[in-house]
Amino acid sequence: MLSYSQKSSPASVIIFMIIIGVVMLRSYAVFVSPLQLSVDEAQYWLWSLTPDAGYFTKPPMIAWVISIGTSLAGSAESGVRIMAPVLHGITALVLWRLAAYLYHPAAGRLAALGWIFLPAVGLGSFIMSTDTPLLLFTSAMILALSPLAMGKSPGMTGFCLAGIMLGLGFLSKYAAIYSLISLALIWLCQPSVRRLMRISHWGVFILSALIVLSPNIIWNWQNGFATVAHLEHNANIEQTSISVTSGLNFLLSQAGVIGPVLILAVIMAMGARGRHIGFLSAFILPPVIVITIQAMISDANANWAILAWPPALILVASWLCDDTKHANGIIKRSWWLAGISASNFALVGLLWLTSITGHLGHLTPASDPLRHLRGWDTHHADINAFMHQHPANIIITDRRVTTALLTHQFRDTDIRIRIHDADLIPSNHYEAYFRYIPSPENSPVLLVTENNQPLDIPGVVWTDARSISQTSISYRHNRILYLYAGNVGGQ
Repeated sequence: MLSYSQKSSPASVIIFMIIIGVVMLRSYAVFVSPLQLSVDEAQYWLWSLTPDAGYFTKPPMIAWVISIGTSLAGSAESGVRIMAPVLHGITALVLWRLAAYLYHPAAGRLAALGWIFLPAVGLGSFIMSTDTPLLLFTSAMILALSPLAMGKSPGMTGFCLAGIMLGLGFLSKYAAIYSLISLALIWLCQPSVRRLMRISHWGVFILSALIVLSPNIIWNWQNGFATVAHLEHNANIEQTSISVTSGLNFLLSQAGVIGPVLILAVIMAMGARGRHIGFLSAFILPPVIVITIQAMISDANANWAILAWPPALILVASWLCDDTKHANGIIKRSWWLAGISASNFALVGLLWLTSITGHLGHLTPASDPLRHLRGWDTHHADINAFMHQHPANIIITDRRVTTALLTHQFRDTDIRIRIHDADLIPSNHYEAYFRYIPSPENSPVLLVTENNQPLDIPGVVWTDARSISQTSISYRHNRILYLYAGNVGGQ
C-alpha cells in the first residue's frame, strides 16, 4: 500500500484550490472559444457516436472519453473538449501523490503545480487528443509501481492495478509501450527490483493489461490489424536518410512542450543524480531517445515523447527541494523555481487568452497555426444556402479534412457526407467507412472540393449550377471551397 506521513497543511489546500481554479478557467475557455474543431477532433467525435473497441487509426479510449463529454455538454466543440482540462487536473493530482510518496509533501505540491502549468498541458487542456488519457493512465501505472523505487513490493494488488492502468494506457495510445519498456529496463538493471518483482508478479501485471486491452486486440484481429498498420505508416521507417539536424530540432522543440527553463532544470536534475534517479530515468529516457532517432531518420511530432515528462517533472520537483531522506522539503533552488514559474506562467497564460479570443494578436506568425480551426461555420452557411436552391441529401468531398469538419458541421441534419476515394484504397477512416457509393438513379448530389473543376466521379453528371464558399482564416490565408450540383445517372 502507498502511504506517507503528511498532516493537512494550508499549503496543500492552497495548491489543491489552484488546481481546481485552473481547471475551471480552462473549462470556461472551452465553452467560450470561437475556435472550431481540428480535423482529428472531428474524427474522434464521429467515432464517439458509435462506441467500439477500436478504430481505423487509433485505439478507442479517445472516443469513449468524448462520448462522456458530449453526454454532459452536447455535441458542439465544448462537449468534444470538456473532458480535456478535467483529465489533466486529475493527472496533476496523481503526480502530486507520486512525488509526495517518493520524496516529500513539498515535492508533491511542486509536481502538481508544475504539471498544471506545463505548456503542453495548457494546450492539451483545450484540444482533445489521445495524449490526454494516455498521460493519466501511465502516470497512475508509475504510481502503482512506485514502491519498487523504495525497495518495497507493491504486492499482487499493486501489480494488478499497474497492469490495469497500462492496459487503459494502451487503449488510449499505443505509445504506452514505452512504459512497458521502461519497467523492463528497471527490472533488468536493478537486482533489488528483480527480487521484488518475480515471474508471478510479471504474470499478474501482464495478464491484467491484456485483459483490459483484449477487446482492442480482438477488434484489430477482425479488421486486419488496421490500427497497427496505420501506426507503422506513421513511423515511416522505410525512408532511412539520416538527419542529425532533424534530431536536434526535435530536442529543441521539447522546450516548447515543457518550457525553456524547465527543460534545462530536467537536465540539471538528472545530472545531480538524486534519490530514485534510476527508477525515474528509466521512464524518461526511452521515449526521448527513440523519438529523437525517429526524427533523425524520418519525421516526428513534438508531442511524441510526451511520456517522458511526467516522471521528469517528479525528478525536477525533488531537485528544487531539499531531497534528503528526512528533509522537510525546503525549497533550495528558488531562482530556478522563479525562472520556471515565470516562463511557464507566461506561456500558459498566452495559450489561455488565445483559446478565449481565437487568435494570437500581435504575436501571430505569418503561417498562423490556428487558421485550420476557423471558417467552417461560414462554409456551413454557404453550403446550406446553395442547397436551398439545389436540394440534395448527399455531399461528396475529396479530402479527409473537408469530410471530417463538414460531418461535424452538419451533425444535426439528415445530410450525409461521403468522400470520393479515387484509387479505392482506404488511407483514412472516411475512405474506409464513408466512401461515396453511387446512390439510386437521378438522385441529386453536391460536391464540395478545393478544385476549381468538378471531379470525374463515375455515374455522376454535373449540372451548370455551381458556387464558391470563401472565408478569411488568417491575415494571409483564405480558404476557398467550390460547390457543384449534380445528379446520379441523369441530366
